Amino acid sequence: MTPADLAGMLEMMAQALRMLPAGGLSVPVAQPAAPAVAPAPAGRALADWLDMHDGILLTRGYKAQTIKNRRSNLAHVRRLWGTVPVAELKPHAVASALRTFPKEKSSTAVRVLSELRDAYVEAIANGWAETNPARDIKPPKHKVMRERLELEVWMQMRTLAQASPQRWVESMLLLGLAIGQRRADLAKVRFDDVVDGHLRIEQQKEAGKGYGARVEIPLSLRMDCIGMTVGDVIEHCRQSAKPGPTLLRKANGKPIEMSSLSARFCEHIKAVLGDKDPGMHRRPSLHETRSLSARTYVAQGLDPKVVQTLLGHSELEMTELYLNDRGLSRNEWKRVEVPAGAESA
Repeated sequence: MTPADLAGMLEMMAQALRMLPAGGLSVPVAQPAAPAVAPAPAGRALADWLDMHDGILLTRGYKAQTIKNRRSNLAHVRRLWGTVPVAELKPHAVASALRTFPKEKSSTAVRVLSELRDAYVEAIANGWAETNPARDIKPPKHKVMRERLELEVWMQMRTLAQASPQRWVESMLLLGLAIGQRRADLAKVRFDDVVDGHLRIEQQKEAGKGYGARVEIPLSLRMDCIGMTVGDVIEHCRQSAKPGPTLLRKANGKPIEMSSLSARFCEHIKAVLGDKDPGMHRRPSLHETRSLSARTYVAQGLDPKVVQTLLGHSELEMTELYLNDRGLSRNEWKRVEVPAGAESA
């Protein structure tokens, strides 16, 4: 190539650059969107639609754990009706299959029905079905099987935890009883959530809503049965491990997974109850600490409406469910108090 040829090429490149817009070339960025779903050919099975529906779930912004839970429920849907043509599933077939769940699995049946309804809402919107066979099915009655956690049992669990090399287990028990929050909130509460003499809890979830309550708990709130205030419990958490951002943390200061909270709780309550408890499905879970906290505060004189605020309930009726001891007091005698002067002569 001669110098003249090279000069010509450079001039052509310069002219091309001068023709570009002032802001340069803009390259469009692809945005995530729901997958395009083609209408179903006649006879396609429900399992085929569930494959499509899984892609739709991924576009809804759910957390990884929520996706995992919903896929678990949808696995039941696939097992029960996966081979049925998606447009031919009938309500009576849905109701009949749900009745095969044993009583202790009624909560699973409720979740399966909910997933089936949602799957058909999307199926109708995408031309795979015209009606929702789950729409008018009444959910199975979910009878609560889990027993309440008793304060005496909690005390024995604490004694075991005090001898454990995992010092955070006792902190978990104390914190759960003192502030009455859900497992997810216990795991994430931080030392810098203490503001102006209060522990701020922004709850992750409230039933029926996509957000949780925002509660400020005074550090002076005292749980008489343990002789500690919320502030005392926070200080106990501070001393139980190396410095870290969260109240509940490992010895090295790192936060603790929610699954570890549940696992250690189950180990300790099993050790206390031994063979007295008939079946693992009846053992109180970590969530039952929430009810124990509410019942204990009311027993020491706290107004139920104050406990309602503590638990983050929008309705007092929900708090009253937590205050129900589910028969723990069935062996107690209730004395009828007659006002003076009202007795028969």
